[in-house]
Amino acid sequence: MKKILFYVVTCSLMIGSQVNGDLKSWSIEDFLGFDEVGDCNSGIGDMTSVFAKMKNEQLLIRVTFDDMINRKQDTDNFLNENISIVLKIFYQNERVYFNDLSMVKISHFDDGYNFLRTPKYNLFELAIDWYENIPLSELKFELQVINQKLIVDSFDSDIVENRNGGNAAFVHHGNQGLTYSEVFYGQEPLENTGFDEVLEVHQATNIPGNFHLSGTLMPAAEWHNPEFNDWLVSGINDGYVSMLTSALGQHIMPFVHNDMNDWSVAIETDMVEYRYGYFPKVAWVPERVWLSPGVYPDAGVIDWLGDNWEQHGVEAVILDDYIHCAGSDNKKIHWMNNGLGINLRIIPIDNDFVGMMHYDADAAKNHISSTGQYGITVYGTDWEVAAEMNEHFDTMFLDNYESVLWYSHDNYPAINIWKLDNAIYNSDFNGTTIDVQNGTYGLLGGFDGYGGSNNSWYNNWAATPSESDFHDPKWNYGTVWNDAFGNLMSSPNNSLSQLGWYTLMINLHETGWHSEGEIAGWEHHYSSHIKNSNVFVEASKWANGDFTETTSCFFSDVDHDGGEELVMHNDKVFAVFEGIGGKINWLYYKDGYGNAYSVVGSDIAYWSETNGDYNEGNNNHVAALSDVSPNQQDAIYDIVINQGQGDIVSATLSQYGVSKTVELRTGDNFLDIIYNFYGDRGYVKSGWSPDLLDLVWSGKSNLQRMWGDYGSYSGQRNSSSGATAAIVLGSGGASHNTQFEGTLVKGDEIYGDGIFSFYLYAGYTSSPYDENGTRVVELDALASEVIDDIGPQLISAIQISPKTLNLYFSDNLDAASVENINNYNLNGYEVGIESAYLIYGRKVVINLDAEGYGESVSVFGLNDASGNTVDPFNNFVSVDELLVVPHLVGDFNNWETANHDYDLIFNQNGYWEIQLDLLAGQYEYKVIESNDWDENDWPGVNQIITLENDSQVFLKANCGFYTGSRNWDEYVTHTNPIIVGDFVSEIGGEDWNTNDLTGLMVDTQNNGIYSWEVVVPEGDWEYKVVLNNNWDQDTYGGGANFSINSNGLDATTFFYDFKNNSTYYIQNNSDNLPGDINLDALINVIDVVTLVNYILGQVTIEGDALVNADMNNDSNIDIVDIIMIIEIILNS
Repeated sequence: MKKILFYVVTCSLMIGSQVNGDLKSWSIEDFLGFDEVGDCNSGIGDMTSVFAKMKNEQLLIRVTFDDMINRKQDTDNFLNENISIVLKIFYQNERVYFNDLSMVKISHFDDGYNFLRTPKYNLFELAIDWYENIPLSELKFELQVINQKLIVDSFDSDIVENRNGGNAAFVHHGNQGLTYSEVFYGQEPLENTGFDEVLEVHQATNIPGNFHLSGTLMPAAEWHNPEFNDWLVSGINDGYVSMLTSALGQHIMPFVHNDMNDWSVAIETDMVEYRYGYFPKVAWVPERVWLSPGVYPDAGVIDWLGDNWEQHGVEAVILDDYIHCAGSDNKKIHWMNNGLGINLRIIPIDNDFVGMMHYDADAAKNHISSTGQYGITVYGTDWEVAAEMNEHFDTMFLDNYESVLWYSHDNYPAINIWKLDNAIYNSDFNGTTIDVQNGTYGLLGGFDGYGGSNNSWYNNWAATPSESDFHDPKWNYGTVWNDAFGNLMSSPNNSLSQLGWYTLMINLHETGWHSEGEIAGWEHHYSSHIKNSNVFVEASKWANGDFTETTSCFFSDVDHDGGEELVMHNDKVFAVFEGIGGKINWLYYKDGYGNAYSVVGSDIAYWSETNGDYNEGNNNHVAALSDVSPNQQDAIYDIVINQGQGDIVSATLSQYGVSKTVELRTGDNFLDIIYNFYGDRGYVKSGWSPDLLDLVWSGKSNLQRMWGDYGSYSGQRNSSSGATAAIVLGSGGASHNTQFEGTLVKGDEIYGDGIFSFYLYAGYTSSPYDENGTRVVELDALASEVIDDIGPQLISAIQISPKTLNLYFSDNLDAASVENINNYNLNGYEVGIESAYLIYGRKVVINLDAEGYGESVSVFGLNDASGNTVDPFNNFVSVDELLVVPHLVGDFNNWETANHDYDLIFNQNGYWEIQLDLLAGQYEYKVIESNDWDENDWPGVNQIITLENDSQVFLKANCGFYTGSRNWDEYVTHTNPIIVGDFVSEIGGEDWNTNDLTGLMVDTQNNGIYSWEVVVPEGDWEYKVVLNNNWDQDTYGGGANFSINSNGLDATTFFYDFKNNSTYYIQNNSDNLPGDINLDALINVIDVVTLVNYILGQVTIEGDALVNADMNNDSNIDIVDIIMIIEIILNS
C-alpha cells in the first residue's frame, strides 16, 4: 500500500511540476557550485552541490546531499529525522524569497511551490512559481540545513570558488598469474571482496572505469571464469567499461630487448581487441617502471620504452605524477618529449588522490570537485586494492571507493568521470611537453629505480643461479633469458616458436620481484621455467623440416638446463621426455600442410608449486605418461634407447615398480606404449592441451571430449583446428579411471594390472560423428588395432607354509588354465602338486601334496584373460622363503613383536587361522608380518576380544595379496561377519549398528564363505559387511557402501568371501541371479565362457545379464567377477 501511495503522490507532483528526480535533466550551465563534503556538523544533512535554473515561470533548485540514503541498508536517513532546509534568495541585497522546507517528507505539492526528494540519488529538487523578471545570474542563494533545530550545513552562492565542475578517471590494473584466482569474485566473505565488487559499483552507477587485465589474467578468466570476461564485454557495450593494454606477461620492460617489448605489447593489444572487441588507446606500464639507458638509475637497463606503443594503436601511457612527471601539473595529460617524432601522451596518476580514495573518502570527493573544467585527477593502482583482496582484505578501501563513485554519480553533471580514451582528446586537459623522468613508484624504489639502489632487484635476480639449472657452474637467470631470446630470434617463425615467445615472456613475469629482501619464491617458480621456451624452439625447427633424420630417438639438452632429455620424433610427432618422472612433458604434431600444434605441456600456466619440471597437485602441469601409482612422478628414471634410428625407434624408461617401452614408427601419429607394473596395478595420468596457442586465446570454448565406446579411448579435441591428444586403450589391458582439469589442461587417468599396452595419439581428427560429440573415426580405427597380445610374466614366488606356494604374475590369468597342475614344474622339490587355484586375478596358490621345500618353479601353459600364453622368457623364478610367519601380538604376549607363540597357520581354504584358548577377560591384539614395529602390523586400530567366560576363540586372517608385508588389503576377524545397512530397521533391527546381530552371517561349509538369507523390503537400499563388530576395517574401500534393489517378495542371500574380501548377493528370482549371464536360471561353466568372451570383446551382453555379470557391484566387468562365479560353481 505504501508503494501505491508513493506512486500516486509522485505522479501528481510531476503533472504540475518540472522536478522529476532525473539527474540528466540538469546541465552544467545550471551549476551554482559545490559545498564541501564533510563540513556538516551532524551525522546527516551534508550538502555537496547546488544547481538552479529558470524554466516555464518556475525557479528550479536542486540540492545534492552526501548522506540522504544508506545504500548498504537501503534506508532513507531523513525519514525519521527533524530535518529541514531553509532557502533564502536575494536580489540586490534584498531578500526576495524565504521558505523553511521539511525534508522528512518525500514530496510536497501546493500553490506556489512543490518539491521532490529522491533518496536513491541523494537528491532534493524544489520548484517555485517565479514571475519576477530577474536574471538568474543576479540572484544570490543561501541555504541552511537544520537538523534538530541546529544549523548543520550551509551554502552561499556568492562565495563558491568552483562553478566549473570536477573531472576524474578511475584506473584498475588486474595482474595475477595464468591460473585459477580468487580475485574475480573474492575471498571469504565473498560479498565484500573481489574484482566483481568494483565492477558492480561501476555498473550500478554507469560511471566509466578504465580496466586492465594482464595478458596472463585474461586467459585465466577465460579458462576458469569466462563469464567475467563476458561481463566486461557487456560493460563495454553499456558504456561503463574502457579497457587498457600493456605488455603481455607484465615483465619489467626496460631490462629486456626492444623486440621482446614490441612483441609483448603487440600480443596483449591484439588479445584485448580479440577478447573484448575493444581497441585500447591507453596502456599501463608494468609496475610503472620507466627507465632509460645511460641515465640514472640505469644499471641493467637495455631498452627505452617510448617507442613500443604507437605502432600498436596506443596513444598514451599511465605513469606516476611525482616520479615521472615531477614539476608538471598532475591534473593535465602531457606529451612525452623526444626527438623521434613520437607523439605519446603521458597520463599522470595523482598519488595524493589515490591515498585519499583509500583512507579519506570525503577528501577524495572534495579533491575531484576542486579540479575545475580544465583539470582531471586520475586514480590508478592495482585492482586488488579497492577490491580488498589479499593484503588489502578487511580494510575500508571498497567502502570508500563505492562512496566516491556514488558521490560522482549523484553530483552529475557537476562531476564528470572519464574514459581515458576520451580524455586524451579533450583539449581542456592538454598539458605540455615534458621530459619523462626515470624511476618507479615510491614503494618499489622511486627515483632509485626498480627495487632502489640503481635497480637492485633486477640486477640481484639476473645474477642469481637458476634453481632449475644443471650446468657447472650454474647459469644465472640473466644468462638463461638471454639464451632463450637468442634462440627464439634465430628460430623459424611458426606457431611453435610463437609459443616459445609466450613461454619466455610470461615466465619473465614481474622480472626479479623481491619479497622481504629476497627474490620472491613465486618469482623463482616463474624464472626457473624460462628455459622451457627452448623446447619450443627445437620443435619449431622440426616443424619447419630442418631435421635431417625423418625418425629418430636421441638424447639432447633441448631445454638448455644442462641436463639431457630424451627426444623421439618422426615425420608427424615430436615428443620430449624428462628424466624427472620419465614422462612426456612436451608433445607436438604437424599436419603436413605447414601447421604444427602443441598438445601436451602448458609452460605458460603458472607453476605454483615447483621450480623444476615436476607435475603439480593443482593439475596445472601434468605431463603425459605420469606414473602416479606407484608414485614415481618425481623420481629420476633410467632411460635406455633401444633403437635410435630407422623407421622404428624405441626407448625404455624404468623406475622401481614400473617400466614403459615407447615405440614410434615413421608415418604414425601415435606412440606405441607398453607398461609393466610387475604384477601390480598401476595408475597413469596424462594432461592434454590440444592446440595450446588456441587455448590461451579461447579458453575451453573449443575443447571437445573424446570418449570411445566403453572407454576405448579418452582425450580432448580442439574444434578450431582438429588438434587432438588422446589415450587409445582399445583392448590392450588398461581401463579408464578418472579425468581431471588444471589451467589450460584437461586430462585422463588410466589404470592397468601388470603388463598392458595402448597408443598415445597426437594429431588431427575429423569432427565427431555421434550425437554426443565424443567419437571420431580416426580414434575408432586405432582402438580396434590395440589388443592385448602380450603374454603374462611370472614375477616372483614365495613359499608361505610347508605345503603352500604363492606365485605372482604380471597380468590377470585364466582360472581354468591355473587349475591344471600339469602347467607347473617344481625344481628341487621331492613332493608334488595337489591343486592350484587363482586369487586376486594374478596370484596363484599352489597346494603341495606333502610338506616340502625346493628351489624354483616354472610355468608353461598358463593363459591370461585374453588368451595369451605365459611369456616363455619370463616363466621361471626362484622360490623365496617367507622370512617371518604372520603372527599375533597383543596383551596375551605383552606385545612382543618377535614372540611367535601365536603364529598363524595357512589352511586349505586359502586363509590364515589360529585357535586361542583364553581366560575370561578383555584382550587387545593385532596381526604383524615382521618382528619389529616397522608398519607391517594391522589393522590400524587394536582389535578387542571380550570374554565373560573362559573360551576358545577362532581367529581368521586374510594377509592380502602379498604375504610378508602390509599392503592395506589385509583383514582379521574373531567373530562372524555381520551385514549392516539402512534396511535393517525395517526387519526388526537397528540400522548401521555394528553390534546388532540381525544380519549375522554364518559359514555353513567351513570354507570362509559366509552367508545370510533374508527378504529385503521393497526399495533401494545400501549395505555393508563389518568385521569384529566395528568399523575399523573397511570391507568395501573408500568408505563406500554396496547397493541393492529388492522387490520385497523374493529372498536375498548375502555372501562374504573372506579369502577374497568379496561381498555379493543372490536374489532368488530367475530374472536377477548374479552369475547367470545367459539368463537360464542356472550358474555354470557356460556363464563363465560367455563372460570371458565378453571381456575379450567377442560377444556383447546387456540388460539383466550385464547386471548379473557385475558380481562385486563395482561397475566393472573383469577377471574378479569370473573368479567369483567359479567360486559359486565350486561351492554349489
